[in-house]
Amino acid sequence: MRKWFKTSVIWLCIVAMLISVNSMFVFAEINAGAGASEQTVDLSDNVEKIINNLTILSRYDDVTKEKLYKTAFEAVFNENPQAYEEVLKAILSSIDENSAYYNQEEAEKFLQDLNEEVTGIGVNVLMSDGNIIVSQPIPGSPAEKAGIMAGDIIIGADTSDLRGMEFEAALDKIRGKEGTFVKVRIIRSGISEPISFNIKREKVTQNPVEYEIIEADGKKIIKIVIYSFTETVAENFKKALVAADTARTTNLIIDLRDNGGGYLDQAVAIADMLLPKDSLITTEDHKISLLNKVYKAKGTTKKYKIAVLVNKMSASASEVLTAALVDNGVAKAIGEKTFGKGTVQTMSMTSDGGIMKYTSAYYLTPNGENIHKVGITPDIRVENTLKPVDMSLYDMFSLSKTYRVGDKGEEVRLAKEMLKLLGVFVGEVNEVYDENLKIAVNTFQKVKNLFPYGVLDITTQLNLYDALKTAEVENDDQLQTAIDFF
Repeated sequence: MRKWFKTSVIWLCIVAMLISVNSMFVFAEINAGAGASEQTVDLSDNVEKIINNLTILSRYDDVTKEKLYKTAFEAVFNENPQAYEEVLKAILSSIDENSAYYNQEEAEKFLQDLNEEVTGIGVNVLMSDGNIIVSQPIPGSPAEKAGIMAGDIIIGADTSDLRGMEFEAALDKIRGKEGTFVKVRIIRSGISEPISFNIKREKVTQNPVEYEIIEADGKKIIKIVIYSFTETVAENFKKALVAADTARTTNLIIDLRDNGGGYLDQAVAIADMLLPKDSLITTEDHKISLLNKVYKAKGTTKKYKIAVLVNKMSASASEVLTAALVDNGVAKAIGEKTFGKGTVQTMSMTSDGGIMKYTSAYYLTPNGENIHKVGITPDIRVENTLKPVDMSLYDMFSLSKTYRVGDKGEEVRLAKEMLKLLGVFVGEVNEVYDENLKIAVNTFQKVKNLFPYGVLDITTQLNLYDALKTAEVENDDQLQTAIDFF
């Protein structure tokens, strides 16, 4: 959600800052005397007690908490200006994992991310329990070309371990100057070893909406994929509805799978195009009820039959749109239970050019439910099934040559195709034995308890072909269920 308030950091807030932020103070151990047990004193708590006593016992009327805290902060910040940024970062991150303070430079990058163009590897991500989870690689991005998948957990960038790192700081390690490389390490479900590979950073522009006409059983259906709720999503969704009108169909499949969210107002705008007048879209539930905000549809007279595809990576604005359509009876949700991010973040600019992003409200579904950390259960629950690999598409290795970095050949391409299907190889599929293939072969060898030296030897070739025979690929049963819905 975008709510912009030009503001400065008021000292009333700083009172809370000094009380709650331990990063400004250290824990000291003191001895109560010879033979006494050691006890730990929280200096921030100690300062609070001193200030409380002074405001009560001091004879001067102008000795107030606010004045004493202000004096303390002025002294600390004059001596250590960098502490200002550290304090704000600690305060905001202590609220929850979706709250953060961005200095001026970080704020510019953050806003650039939301405005559909960024220099990096091209992934939409979610933060959960200190982990950076890929909700979706942006189509056509370096990440997608490398083979990064939804659900991958990014644990490292170059020499930095990203686990437990503050969200924006972790993203800064992944992003960087156009044309430079970053070594990314991921954990993938079903693969016992982390996968590492080099990705060249590029300027990535995200097309937030794609659509296509599907013809099935004499019916026309338009499938509209929303990748992320960036600031032009509603505008692009409207173009998809125009295409539906041109095709003379009111059957819509809205695909929100792997969509991690974005701007709330864009989800509201799309719901507004699909719901009758005065339909409740969502409600912002604030701590102070006076701040609560109700979103209702201006309305459309056009009636659509809608299936919404969701999965476990559908979050935030995706859940707002899903609930709005389902609770108002204009759509059925198909797929898996959603992620469960039901909080609204407000962004406020500080006087130094930074941004405070903090959780300001829950959003409630039209039925009044708070789905935060709960998610939305679809009307029709479908998990995609797996089917055996069609081995007629893959030749057996000749078993006459060993391959290593620098080698070229059709069997190198074959190895890349096989390892990519197994979810191990990330990179361009070609005839060149590059570092990415070496890493993939090394990982595969570890999984199969072979000697892990990254060389595609005869034993590895045999094991690779045998592994493919028992592997399975995913069927899009969710999409087929949506098509059958019409």
